Amino acid sequence: MTLYGDPEWELSNAPEVLRRQLESTKPVLASTECIAAVGAGDSYAAAVALEACSRGRAWALDPLDAVSTGKLERLIRNGCTLVALSVGGRTRAVLEAARIYRSLGGIVVAVTGSDTPLARLADGVIELTYTRLAAGIGALRHLVMLAALAASLGENPGPIETPNIDCNALWAGIHAGAGEAYSSALFAVLKLYEVYGRPARYERLEQLVHAPVYSTDSVTVYESSIAPAGRQKEVVDTLHAAGLRVYTVPCSGGCWGTVLGQALAVLKCLQEAARRDGIAEPRYRSHPGLERLTRLIYE
Repeated sequence: MTLYGDPEWELSNAPEVLRRQLESTKPVLASTECIAAVGAGDSYAAAVALEACSRGRAWALDPLDAVSTGKLERLIRNGCTLVALSVGGRTRAVLEAARIYRSLGGIVVAVTGSDTPLARLADGVIELTYTRLAAGIGALRHLVMLAALAASLGENPGPIETPNIDCNALWAGIHAGAGEAYSSALFAVLKLYEVYGRPARYERLEQLVHAPVYSTDSVTVYESSIAPAGRQKEVVDTLHAAGLRVYTVPCSGGCWGTVLGQALAVLKCLQEAARRDGIAEPRYRSHPGLERLTRLIYE
């Protein structure tokens, strides 16, 4: 199976799959005023999107940091709900954070597949309707998680607009964004790591210009629908004037529409690149330490 076989089906069927998730998810977090979202990998990117699109009600937490810095205890005192994100529901650090939070008397809502270990642990479940990998990488299922989070807040992104972008944007040295667009930058780099195993970095837009910019000659800026447009334009214009190659990935359709559309644009470009380069399977699968590294995540 080529890398671009399953992804082709996912991209062509994305609107219907996302519609099903939006329709099946009840607004269980719509009235929740304090949310902490823990996740790792793609799920952390989803947590970042939730933080940006929740209008100040949610915070994205690394699960290991959450259990080791006293944050869980503070969240308990503030009456917060812990939203634990894991498609397969087996990520060890996320399970540990959820267990500890429940043991402290907190409420845990899992965003996961059907009958996963995380689902069985949680007080409530936002069930994902599509959880498959596309030739070994998380693609459409990441968008499904984003749709589930949007609907859980009582929001509907509407029809998803996929921005037309220069696919050379994939190969920039740094991917950056503010607000929800930082989630898009993170997701893009994670996919590059998985499929090509090539170095790339992600930064928050403001942090980019405070030193990281000097380490690269190319930047892809994911535009945010909620960050000040003037500041974003100022950064892009200045990067151009400073001699960097700059690519932009436009925002569209509000906060959730932006993060969904940008992720789709990244996946389409990645599919085209994989077809062009004859990628048979994602690079991570041939890593000599794959088995050990996988156990580190799940066991």
